[in-house]
Formats: sequence, structure tokens, C-alpha cells
Amino acid sequence: MLIILRVLRVLKFARYSSGMRSLLEVLEAERRALLACLVILGCATLVSATAMHIAEGHVQPDKFGTIPDAMWWAIVTLSTIGYGDVVPATGIGRMIASATIICGLIMIALPVGIVATAFSDVIHRREFIVNWSMVARVPLFSHLTAADIAHIMQLLQARQLDRGEVIFRRGDPATAMYFIAEGDVEIELGPEESGRRIRLGAGHFFGEVAVLKRVERSATVKAVSRLRLLVLDAADLRALISREPGIARKIRQIAEGRTGRNLNLEIADLEGQDEVDEKETV
Repeated sequence: MLIILRVLRVLKFARYSSGMRSLLEVLEAERRALLACLVILGCATLVSATAMHIAEGHVQPDKFGTIPDAMWWAIVTLSTIGYGDVVPATGIGRMIASATIICGLIMIALPVGIVATAFSDVIHRREFIVNWSMVARVPLFSHLTAADIAHIMQLLQARQLDRGEVIFRRGDPATAMYFIAEGDVEIELGPEESGRRIRLGAGHFFGEVAVLKRVERSATVKAVSRLRLLVLDAADLRALISREPGIARKIRQIAEGRTGRNLNLEIADLEGQDEVDEKETV
């Protein structure tokens, strides 16, 4: 017995697995619902065993002679395992067995559905918190309210890449900016920057300059590890700037440290771009 108990030490792996910790959290949070399912299963087992004892106790006394004997058949049938070592021999017994099998399918689906739904909610909640904190840390959006950040998160699209995949190449059209949720990227600048390489990790963003200048990409970016990105479409970024002028000011400040004065002027022009477009349309 002590040797068997020592095997339980394998559960220590849960300390190093976020998935295992999430599963334990789910079991803890849904313990009342799972306990209710267990009580219902026990009641169904007792009812099925009693019914089978009454129907087949005199036909198969060695298997259904008592209710505890019949409970083995009821548990095996309700769990949908069905070993086949104990089977009904009468018509009424088969009807009871059919109803027990259908109840068993429902009983198995209940706890599985509860755990699966709760586990999915925990994972999504964790991703939401991670994405929220990451977007809130981005200098472009640090001054926004919670409602504005929630609106931005609705515009973001998730994208996953494997190590070595290219996100975009130098000369490609600029269609979106990117936020790094997990992993690292390497930015290879063009010849005008002596081919310098920059590495960015989780929490950083890139690709906004070419989007705002409406020019082709000036660098090549690839994943150096398994990568999860949040993508903000160019049109959505411009709509955000027209809605929140403070974002344009933040971009101007960041652009001063990246590209210098020329980009400042173009971003300043961008703040009024929508008004110019409306006048031209009229």
C-alpha cells in the first residue's frame, strides 16, 4: 500500500503544468455540480439495480438475486462500459437495460460537459487577461479607458506561427500592425540601416510605421520561436486614430525615436486625413 501511495507523487508534475493547474481549478470550482452528478448517478444505479432484481432475480439468482449483486450490472451499464458478463434474459429485463443504457449516456455527458465548458472558460479568461494586460501596456493605448481597450480587443485577430515562418518581407504592402502575445520575432532592417537586426519579445509591437505612411514594408520580420500574434488591420488602426487623436500623438512620440522628423510631419498630416477625404468626396 505504501509503494502504491508513493506513485501518487507523480501528481507533483501539476506544479509545472499550467494546463493541469487549470484543470484542478475547474474541478475545485465545479465541485458542487460534479457532486450533484455523482449523487444522481448513485440514485440511478440503485433504481436500476432494484428494477433488475425484481425483474430477473428469480431467473438469474446468482447475478440478480440481491440488489447489491444487481448494482454491479447497473454501474457497468450506466458507465457505458458493458462488460457483458451479466446480461438480462427476459423481455422486461431487456427493457430495463435499454432505459438504463440511455440514462447512462446522459449521466456520462453531464460531468464531461460541465468540466469541458468550465475548462474552456478558464482558458479563455486567462487569454483575455493576458491580451488585456498586453494591449494596456502598449504605449499607443496606455492613455485609453477600459471601454476603449475593450473595443480595440474586439478588432484584434489572433495568428499563430511556427519558428522560422516569415510574417512579412521587405517590399510587401503594409496591411496591418502586430502585437506579440507570445514568442519572439527578429526584424531585419534594410540596407539603409546596414542590415541591422532587432529582436522583440512578448508585449512589443511592430509594423505600424509602414501602415501609417502607406508605404511598402522596409524590413523583413520572421518568428524565431513559436509565436502568437494579435493583428490589427490597417483600416481599423486608421479608424482608431481618427476616433482617438491621442493615439496619433503617441505614434508621433514613438516615431521621433525611430525614424526622425520626416515621419512626424506625415503623421501630423494623418490626423486630419479623414477630414480631407470627406471634403474630396463632397
